[in-house]
Amino acid sequence: MLESDVFVSMTAETGSKHEATRGDTNFLPKSPHNRSKDPAAEAASARRRGGRPRVLMANEPRAYREGIAAVISQLRPEVEIEIVEPDALDTSIERFSPDVVICSKATDTLKSGVRVWVELYPENTALSVASIGGRRIEYAEIQLPDLLSIVDKAEELAN
Repeated sequence: MLESDVFVSMTAETGSKHEATRGDTNFLPKSPHNRSKDPAAEAASARRRGGRPRVLMANEPRAYREGIAAVISQLRPEVEIEIVEPDALDTSIERFSPDVVICSKATDTLKSGVRVWVELYPENTALSVASIGGRRIEYAEIQLPDLLSIVDKAEELAN
């Protein structure tokens, strides 16, 4: 079990969507009326306002998704994380404007709208695929340090 001063809890919203919270801060989506149509521009704008890097978790199984999110929150407390069911990936990309997406299946919306993403074990294979600024990297056995490095690279690309 990880020990830290950072408290991580998962709170159910509507349906099967979950959001990560740290302490008394709840990361709620912005109103759709105040959002840019371009996810990259939205993320850059948030960073200029002092925003934090955003990671969207939509991989299977749920326990794995929540475990990875908790560890990233512990080791990268400046990162804002949202956890959603895989079938909510595309709508969550539009709403949350993530800098990084970690999922089980890369969609066209993901590939065209997010600069950094990781497809963990697609179709239950041992191979994982990452795209960092359009550069494809394959991992025979992706590890937590790899995921943390990808999150760090996404933050560098966004600045």
